[in-house]
Amino acid sequence: MKRIATLLFILCGCVASLTAQQTTTPSASALATTDRVAEALLTPRSALGCFPSREQMDAAEGSEFAIPLTSWQREELPHATRFTTRFKRNYRFDDKQIVLRVEGATGAISIEVNGTEVGYTSSGACRSEFDLTKRLKENNNLISIVVHKHFAAQALESAQEVEPNIARTTLLTPPRVAVADAVVSTKFNKQGDGLLSLGVVMQSFLLNSKDYTIYYELYSPEGTLVSSANKELTTRMLSRDTVNFHARIPAVRKWTTESPELYRLVVYTRHENRIKEFTTTQIGFRTVEVDEGEFRFNGEPLALKPALHTYSSMEQSREELQRLKQEGHNLIFTLHAVPDEFYSFCDKLGMMVCTSAYITCPESDFASSPSNNPAWKEHYQWRANTAYHQTKIHPSVVMFSIGYDAQNGICLYESYLKMKELKGESRPFVYPHADGEWNSDL
Repeated sequence: MKRIATLLFILCGCVASLTAQQTTTPSASALATTDRVAEALLTPRSALGCFPSREQMDAAEGSEFAIPLTSWQREELPHATRFTTRFKRNYRFDDKQIVLRVEGATGAISIEVNGTEVGYTSSGACRSEFDLTKRLKENNNLISIVVHKHFAAQALESAQEVEPNIARTTLLTPPRVAVADAVVSTKFNKQGDGLLSLGVVMQSFLLNSKDYTIYYELYSPEGTLVSSANKELTTRMLSRDTVNFHARIPAVRKWTTESPELYRLVVYTRHENRIKEFTTTQIGFRTVEVDEGEFRFNGEPLALKPALHTYSSMEQSREELQRLKQEGHNLIFTLHAVPDEFYSFCDKLGMMVCTSAYITCPESDFASSPSNNPAWKEHYQWRANTAYHQTKIHPSVVMFSIGYDAQNGICLYESYLKMKELKGESRPFVYPHADGEWNSDL
């Protein structure tokens, strides 16, 4: 326990030093007001691949259900930059939802369709999804992403001003009844078998009920089918239902930092004898828990050797992560929102990750910190919840930080309590700057 505390103390010093070099203090005026947290924003979820057929899923060369948006036109506004592109809606989308996914924006973003604002989020850096189905008209549409240069929530991001930009934008077009998310939990019995609990979250955007069959298949690291099952589901109006599966996998191969064994999970749905969609992801069998302040991995105490990682590109991250692992590090703290590809690479590399909510507002004055202003509580909790749900399915993610660097206070206390309400989650929630206070499991 003392070793872990020492490592986290060193980590806090690194974070504080790095932050001092890169950030500025938020102005008093920025701290005085808050803006909207999110409007018309879909529930945060795992980044599952969605495909119309098994052949397209296995080819791994893109999906008809995912349309990259390109040819953005840039327009400078007094306090923002507007990026606009065209999209033509035709009969192919009559039985589909149309969801805009935005990743890696440099500030708060507003979404506009044909000149009308339809959505907003205070943290464009995170992966955000907006349902545009009822907003788009037939034929030609203008879709705009407005990246704000000045917004109240900059107080939570060190009030940095950077060149407005958007990294990745995609239109997702799943069926009206679709797999929204997957919740995976793994354990081991005394015989060493793997125990899988799988929750398939189904979302219906229809006003009437439909009969569906939900299937799952689990494949070994070599590609052999090791488990499968199906269940019936009658959807409800505009409903979200979870279909639960449980399985025992004999002689399961564990995910460890030395041998990161990955199993392939496939989920697909059937309605009226027609396959509607396929989704897939990789999972690992491992357990993580904290016992009397001691980090335990696969039931055994594990010494943590953490390092900080600042993301700039996947190419740079691959090189740095491989170097850090060669140097003996086994845990990476992410500093800001990073793409799902980053976590997938850590899954394969065998590098454990502590993912962090995008909160960085170091303050020397305890009273002026956003962390001690209850008006910011919803922002803190929303960012922690988003970071959790967008990364929870990855076996490499072994803990969650409720913030990156901020004065501890009521908003971080409330964020910690909110995250601890999650049922069935044994992974620790930590805050490296808790300074011995109770809102950190390590």
